[in-house]
Amino acid sequence: MSNLDTYVKALSQADSALEIVTDKDACAAYVNKNYSRIPADLPDAILYPTSSAQIEQIVKLANEHEISLAVRSSQGEETYHGSSVPVKGKRCVAVNLSKMTKIMHIDTKNGVALIEPGVTYTQLTEALKPHGCYIEHPLMPRAEKSVIASLLDREPVMSPKHCWDIPDPLACVELVMGNGCVFRTGSAAGPGTLEEMLKSGCAINQPQGPYCLDLARVISGSQGTLAIVTWASVKIRPIGSASALCYAQSEDVDALTAFTSQVIRRRLGENTFLVNKKALAQITGMEDAVTEKMPEWTFVSDVRGNRYFPERYKDNQIADMKEIAEQYGVTVTERLDGIGNDVIDGVINQISKPGGYWRDRYGTGKMEQFFLSTLDKVDFYTKIAKAVVKKCGLASEELAVYIQPCMMGRNCHIEFLIPTCNGARAASAAGETETASDIGSYDTEQLEKMLGTALLDNHAFFSRPYGALTESIYKKSSTQTPFMAHIKKFFDEKNILNPGKLVYDGGRN
Repeated sequence: MSNLDTYVKALSQADSALEIVTDKDACAAYVNKNYSRIPADLPDAILYPTSSAQIEQIVKLANEHEISLAVRSSQGEETYHGSSVPVKGKRCVAVNLSKMTKIMHIDTKNGVALIEPGVTYTQLTEALKPHGCYIEHPLMPRAEKSVIASLLDREPVMSPKHCWDIPDPLACVELVMGNGCVFRTGSAAGPGTLEEMLKSGCAINQPQGPYCLDLARVISGSQGTLAIVTWASVKIRPIGSASALCYAQSEDVDALTAFTSQVIRRRLGENTFLVNKKALAQITGMEDAVTEKMPEWTFVSDVRGNRYFPERYKDNQIADMKEIAEQYGVTVTERLDGIGNDVIDGVINQISKPGGYWRDRYGTGKMEQFFLSTLDKVDFYTKIAKAVVKKCGLASEELAVYIQPCMMGRNCHIEFLIPTCNGARAASAAGETETASDIGSYDTEQLEKMLGTALLDNHAFFSRPYGALTESIYKKSSTQTPFMAHIKKFFDEKNILNPGKLVYDGGRN
């Protein structure tokens, strides 16, 4: 009997309620929609736990039988970065948490909700509406996306004003480490069970601790290689009773980013981001003709008035924004030509509809690169991206640029998107010197690597590395990578969780 057979048998004996799928067709379908360009292997089996106890049992028995596990929590079968499917050559059992969809507790007084890993942004948003609250979320997140998976992966939320740290709005978590140990972080650490703490009035909203330890920060960005989260608390905020949209447009991105920095520094606006006109067309679903006559760059922010004197608070924020705008030669307006406020309001407040995710409008053959820098470097990195795109025979005006300020404006997420094998206009059609068909002699992975290398050589910080560039990024850090290997060994000595996903100590973990 193989290790897998004995493992499956042991799981069945330990908990007959655990759903175990070994059908080959089901395992093939599990990786059938892998759009990451990272080759994946079929899982040997798929497990569908529905409780923390089952997850703990799965991990402990995996250690005993030396079975590797690949974890997924979002709904649906699509994977875009390949972090939830087994790496080619690494035999794994898939652990699918998508059936753990309980919203365990909503506490509007302390601004926190407790959720399981299968809870999506769509589900949580709808559950919070009757309470007059919302959760800060990324720009139009995928309808099927797990809230916990998104936050652990450091996807930037749109509200830099309330984002004090990279994991925000993630607070406390319960972890099952790769070695099978269970740990609760922050104010969830105890004493007592979760039910006892809630009954005693514990808010479970402080992420640091116990003592000076912050394991949620350690596991964030680890792509499931250190621990499995069984539930988490997330911070929620009141929707507000008065709101307005503010815009500023300019051909000069430096002026617009300087204005944005001051707006966030003064704690004005709620959800704030910048896009070039190509990205504006993509996120709104508008035709290029609508945005073509606009200035190259657009600043978007919503202003909200909450509990006390909401209208006055809203009007004062708009007035302050206009005063700051004058200093930088830009104008704040409350409407965009050609795009209704209802469209932009939907961009800020709504979750993408199934099949309508805004990044998918570029098709599965798109090139995507994202990293962290500061607002004053946006123009510098955009010029690098355009030069690389042009060199590859693509029209640089097809480049969509999305800028998301983070952490009170101290840094920002910079993202470049361009269609490659899905119909970008050739450089020759734009009157540029290079001539090429759709992508010239470069495929999408080569373009990603070329652009990533150029950005990396110019000090871009890739906090969420994926794909072909991953090894180059880790090689840049001669001190951090060996230290990460020690952390991996400490929490997952037998390399059970997601083997092959991250680079540790010169080789794949």
